[in-house]
Amino acid sequence: MGCSRLATLSVLTFGVLVLAGLSPIQATEDAQDDERGALYDVRLVPASCLLGGDCNITQPTHLVEYYGADWCEPCEPVADELQNLTSEEGFVLQHHASPSDETFLSASKLRYDHEFRLIFIPSLVVDGADLLTGTRQAMDLDAVLNGSEPFSNDLDSLSANGTALSWNLTSDLSVRVWYVEPTAHETKERIHPTLARAFVEVNASDGYLNATVFDLSENGTLVVMLERPGVRTLNIPSLAPTGPMDLSDGDVGSTDNTSKLGSGWWALGAMIALGAMLTPALLMHRGLMREMPPKQTPATLESE
Repeated sequence: MGCSRLATLSVLTFGVLVLAGLSPIQATEDAQDDERGALYDVRLVPASCLLGGDCNITQPTHLVEYYGADWCEPCEPVADELQNLTSEEGFVLQHHASPSDETFLSASKLRYDHEFRLIFIPSLVVDGADLLTGTRQAMDLDAVLNGSEPFSNDLDSLSANGTALSWNLTSDLSVRVWYVEPTAHETKERIHPTLARAFVEVNASDGYLNATVFDLSENGTLVVMLERPGVRTLNIPSLAPTGPMDLSDGDVGSTDNTSKLGSGWWALGAMIALGAMLTPALLMHRGLMREMPPKQTPATLESE
């Protein structure tokens, strides 16, 4: 009887974790905050620095990573809003993480999927810490920028020498370099000013990167980030509705109604799985109850 109750309690506990959206593995991951990814510093290096022209390496006030797609209609007002962002307010690093785009970059999708754990577009990640999803939340960007913390000065030693970038760091972090340049929209007469076209990562302690790995143009820019790789814990600073679109390879352009439908199927699947897990324990309990002698009432005892 005790074993049956213990089995039932264990299964119920696991089922509660599943329905709450927390697996035992995820609970363990959440406890390992020290291993979470983080962004420490950012520098902007004009491609002209490495092509024999003028060189002025700067640190942006903020970095806005914008995940959109050329097929995404709700992305249009977000892109318009970002083009109004001044250089003093921040720098926009645009990612095309959808394989349906001609300018798709696999490194952008890896960051989207595995580090930021995003699901929808348009999405904005501010300074590697804050997330705004959907057209309405993107309108709160100014408020988020005003509340963000400044970057560190760890990349002060970054310099461009000939065709190489060099720095002086002894940490176990990573230096990640995104090459961005103006790129035409697939179907509309507009330009993406700073779309990510290539990516390279090296250990910070290496202190050196040969920029000939990039196909540089005079109007391009190298976005140099000092980061700790890993899954990010993103804040959601806006209470506005998201109104997102699902970014998936086979369902381009699905809306948040599809998202709600998917959530409903997920909940149904979780309930079915929980029922399947409970079934063995319930059968054991029923078998034990059948083996127990019938309970005797006072009337039965008197008749005996």
